[in-house]
Amino acid sequence: MSFVKTDILDALENGVIITDKDLNILFWNRWLSVHTGISQEKAHRQRLPKLFPDTSFSILKRKIRIAFTLKTPSFMNASVEKYVIPIKLNKITKSIFRFMRQDSVITPLDDTQVAVLIYDATQLLEANAVIETQLKLEEKQARIDGLTQCYNKTMFNKLLAIEIKKANRHDYAFSMIILDIDNFKSVNDTFGHLVGDYVLKQIATICSQNIRESDVFARWGGEEFCILLPQATLENTIAVADKLRRIVAAHNFGEAGPQQCSFGVAEYSKDNQQANLVRQADEALYYAKHNGKNRVAAYLDNQKFILSP
Repeated sequence: MSFVKTDILDALENGVIITDKDLNILFWNRWLSVHTGISQEKAHRQRLPKLFPDTSFSILKRKIRIAFTLKTPSFMNASVEKYVIPIKLNKITKSIFRFMRQDSVITPLDDTQVAVLIYDATQLLEANAVIETQLKLEEKQARIDGLTQCYNKTMFNKLLAIEIKKANRHDYAFSMIILDIDNFKSVNDTFGHLVGDYVLKQIATICSQNIRESDVFARWGGEEFCILLPQATLENTIAVADKLRRIVAAHNFGEAGPQQCSFGVAEYSKDNQQANLVRQADEALYYAKHNGKNRVAAYLDNQKFILSP
């Protein structure tokens, strides 16, 4: 290789390796020396696997075979293959990657030699990762309640609408529960909102851990929560609500003292409206609240209610 060509390749702001089919290095430009700490003299005539014994070069070998066979460039993508050679990132600012992410182009020079051009794609992939993380966070915030980490009201309504369609299509029953912490205002007024938040999180944990995986638990707002129970009859759902009522009443809430909840239960009937089901569960909750609290009330046809216990 002439001095002029070598000088040009050394001036490039990306890596250039010229190698044969067996990965014997014929040229190693200055950019690579700077970023790997391996001098051009040391790299020359060495095999890549000897310089980087802990790195697999199977993908690079396959790409080289493709380039020779088709007599056209082949490519390696930083988001898929990550890198050609491991170059540790020694940045002042912290990177999310340990090694430089590299795009590369493998170009045949003749029947025996290829040029491997390496481009630093780290910043682009870091930026994409930050964007993806932010999008995931925004997506989570759109469906998760920030305090209790359970579903929020918006997500519950979406899942409820889906369950209604499934119930209508397959003709099965399901039910929902709305529960409210009794006298919760006094917790905030007496102990402050940090203790109140602790109680809310404890209630969310208790309920989440004592329902089926298929059930949907969400914070409805304030001190109200709701549960969607697919393929559950009214009778079964009353039993679930009463179990939760007893567990909450027996739980140790620390500084806040004993806590109790009231529950409203309603069963979905075919071709009912979503708003009707929520209203029925809410009316049942209201009935439980005004009939002693720490009770489970269930909505029946014609606005009749039953209380448990």
